[in-house]
Amino acid sequence: MNKERSRWFSHMIGSFLGIGYFPLFPGTIASLVTVAIIFIVAGTFDIKLIWDIEIFFILLLIGLLSGYDLIRHKDIKDPKWFVMDEVAGMWLALIALPKDNIWVVLIAFTLFRVFDIWKPWLIRKAEKIPGAVGIMLDDVLAAVPAWLITFGIWRLFL
Repeated sequence: MNKERSRWFSHMIGSFLGIGYFPLFPGTIASLVTVAIIFIVAGTFDIKLIWDIEIFFILLLIGLLSGYDLIRHKDIKDPKWFVMDEVAGMWLALIALPKDNIWVVLIAFTLFRVFDIWKPWLIRKAEKIPGAVGIMLDDVLAAVPAWLITFGIWRLFL
């Protein structure tokens, strides 16, 4: 694979097939598209926990690899159009939760976006880590409190 094709592929992965180039709120749009895909897939297939974990790690890995490639060869730091971090984070925010329950999905989506935009303490520190790890880690960490709160609401009220 030549270098230009590699960069093109990294752009397509990092932008989640171009969704990151949406002019307004690309991270929110990417998270919303991810939620829609998850909801549709969960309505069609039973997503086992092991698949849930594997899909998250695949999303995380391809986000890290495409981010690393773009930083290394294009000197790109954390552009708005790079939304694979939101995709992986959104998946993590729904891991082991009932993805066919619209309320669970909407709560996880809302909380994930709140924590990703607000970036309290540790999430803000992770964002400052240089390279692809910093790009991906802040969204992964934003997914953790979103998941915990969603899990609690689901078990107590839904």
